[in-house]
Amino acid sequence: MRGRKAQMEEIREILRCYRLTRSVKGTARTLNYARNTVRDCVRWAQPKGYLEAGTELPSEADLAAQFTDSQKEAVVRQSLQPHEAKIKEWLDGRFTITRMQELLVEGYGWTGSYETLKRYTQPLRMDTKACIRLEVAPGTEGQVDFGYMGLLYDPRERQMRKAWLFLMTLSHSRHCYGELVFEQKIPTWIACHRRAFEFFGGVPAKLVIDNLKAAIVKAALYDPLANRTYHECAEHYGFIISPCKPRTPEHKGKVERGVPYVRNAFMAGRMFRDIQDANVQLLDWIQNKAGLRNHGTTHQQPRVIFETVEQKALRPLPATDYVMGLWKEAKLHTDCHVVVEGCYYSAPYRFRGEMILVRMADSMVYLYHSHELIATHTRGHRKGERMTVPGHYPTEKAAYLEKTVVWCRRRAQTLGPNLVQFVETIMHQDHPMDTLRKIQGILHLAEKYPKERMDHAARRALHYQVLSYRSFKNILEAGLDHQPLEPFAPPTSIPARNYAHARPITDFIPFQTQSEEKKSWN
Repeated sequence: MRGRKAQMEEIREILRCYRLTRSVKGTARTLNYARNTVRDCVRWAQPKGYLEAGTELPSEADLAAQFTDSQKEAVVRQSLQPHEAKIKEWLDGRFTITRMQELLVEGYGWTGSYETLKRYTQPLRMDTKACIRLEVAPGTEGQVDFGYMGLLYDPRERQMRKAWLFLMTLSHSRHCYGELVFEQKIPTWIACHRRAFEFFGGVPAKLVIDNLKAAIVKAALYDPLANRTYHECAEHYGFIISPCKPRTPEHKGKVERGVPYVRNAFMAGRMFRDIQDANVQLLDWIQNKAGLRNHGTTHQQPRVIFETVEQKALRPLPATDYVMGLWKEAKLHTDCHVVVEGCYYSAPYRFRGEMILVRMADSMVYLYHSHELIATHTRGHRKGERMTVPGHYPTEKAAYLEKTVVWCRRRAQTLGPNLVQFVETIMHQDHPMDTLRKIQGILHLAEKYPKERMDHAARRALHYQVLSYRSFKNILEAGLDHQPLEPFAPPTSIPARNYAHARPITDFIPFQTQSEEKKSWN
């Protein structure tokens, strides 16, 4: 009993023994107390007359009433009374006793001890609210929690990383599913749910969860808002999402105590090659160790109760697998694309500047505006990748993108063989300028002139070897496409020029400075 505060019945026994021995040392040795403890009790009882042989010792209740009002406790309360409002504020902020003592010493010059402050704040820290332990019917509720487990080796990153425990506990049987992960993002959160349901072979009617961002977008007492992806998952599996009140993890106490239990009973003292090895060992431990232990509350084996009672009460798994879709909001920029996870997806230009709701499935991306599906794309998996539908651009902007080289060739084939040859000649023209826009402009004239005239104009242009858009258009405007072709022999070489008057290279004067040149003139 050394090193701790004596209780009222123990104080009464100290006084009784001291009255018989009249020795502090003998009383301490007999009752196995520290001498200071016996000495403090004797000093307190001496002026009250409790040590006299004929005096009756007070009861434990009377001792408790008098001992708390003793001079020592009165001095303690008197020294801390001016700071009680601040101490209550610190307690509401979940400050530790050590931190409060430091603040009192630094800011207010208080000289008391840690134990003194601890005794003073004990009534203030005591939760006087009554609590109710809720037991539910089989299959009606599961509780989910995340908890930090320490560092594990990640074979992908080839380094040690922080590992978290995903734990789902069935409230009736206390049987659980656990998995170690490196993150708490939405894909991991949903994947852990899917594997937990497959482990149990069914789905509980309700899941009590924390207000983590992977599940709850807005935490509130009466109107919490669930993440759309998690909402879809709940609809697919048929369970109800029941988030706890903000800052009240005790409302899911059945799983809340499970996280430190796994940390202390499983993680402590074990060696793991990597996170995969740890998960294999964890499932085996849950099935054959934790699942077959005598539970401290139910006093039954969780796995046995699950297999005999609760498993048959779970809702059956859906016939089809859940295809997860991540929901994000993105603005449609002036280039008619939204940017999601580094990839670009086009949408109709009339929605530019608007916020677009994007659903990202495993292989597809769906874009919505006001609950209307406006675009569908194959999902990109490389940052910077563009998924573009030319029809999403304005008509005048999309023309250049739609009328590619392949389109030009196909369009020319519908207008005549001469035009096909004319287009191919322009394409293979040895010229540094891009000719695609020229070909697009020539083919665009087919909207104004019949294809027969287009083909005849191409024949004339080929004959006279004029390959510009302006020359082709002039042939049509002047009606020259109907005129007969005259013999035409293009020049095969540049005519020679007379360079007899030029000075020979050897006659050139070497380079001179300006001053030397002036001297030669003079």
